[in-house]
Parts: sequence; C-alpha cells; structure tokens
Amino acid sequence: MIKKWEIIGIFIIIFLGVSLHFAYDYFDHNQFVGLIAPVNESVWEHLKMTFYAMTLFAAIEYIFLNKEGKNFLFAKAFSSLLACFLVVVIYYGYTKFMDHNLYLDILTFVLAVVIAQLFSYFIIKIKLFLAGINYIGVIVLFLAVMLFS
Repeated sequence: MIKKWEIIGIFIIIFLGVSLHFAYDYFDHNQFVGLIAPVNESVWEHLKMTFYAMTLFAAIEYIFLNKEGKNFLFAKAFSSLLACFLVVVIYYGYTKFMDHNLYLDILTFVLAVVIAQLFSYFIIKIKLFLAGINYIGVIVLFLAVMLFS
C-alpha cells in the first residue's frame, strides 16, 4: 500500500507544486499565501513550493495510511529536505554550464520529487526502527516550516 501511495504522490506533489507556483498571484499577493507559495522567481522561494507540496501530501498520506510505516514522519521530513537540496544542487549545477532554462527548471523539480519519494519509500520500508526517530522528523519539519515562513 505504501509503494502505491508514494508513486501516486509523485504526481500529486507535482500538481501541488505547480499550483503553489501560481498561488501568490492568483490570490492577489495575499501575504498569508506568500508564506507557503513563491512570491518571486528566486530559488529560495521555489524551495518553499517544493517543501510545502511534499509536506502537504505527507499530511494527506499520513491520514490514509493510518501509521502503516513506523518511520513515516522521519521519512517525510528527510525526503522533503532532500527534495529541496536536490533542487538547489541540480539547478546550480546546470546553470553553471548552461543558461537558465524554464524546461530544465521544471525537470529539476520533477526529478527532485521523484528521487525524494523513492527515498521516502525506502526509509518507510526499512525494518530497523529507532525509538524517537519520528519525533526527530516532527522537529525537523517544524524547524523547516519556521525557516521557510
């Protein structure tokens, strides 16, 4: 069941990310929307889009999976930050050698989401479970929300 959710999640996260990309303008530059949606075209602002799309899907997934994975919260915290890290590395990696390209930006986001979802799945499926690891995940998510807001 988890594998199915992680695969479906790739498409939902991409949809949520694209929706968040346009949300700030759609809601007439609302400052509360600006807390989770990009307010300009900087890489930092697009990290908010990536992080919040993944975190929103994780919240939905958590409700439906009913704690099926023991490492779930840690996996989602790790994968959300991993996606952000990958966006930065891939974006600055390709722009070092090429001019900025909208299609490569989109591909960067998609690739980061796919890789992060795969890591999430593998972490959830790991048999090893450390007591308190999900608390670490919650703390990391909370700190990331504070940082992005």
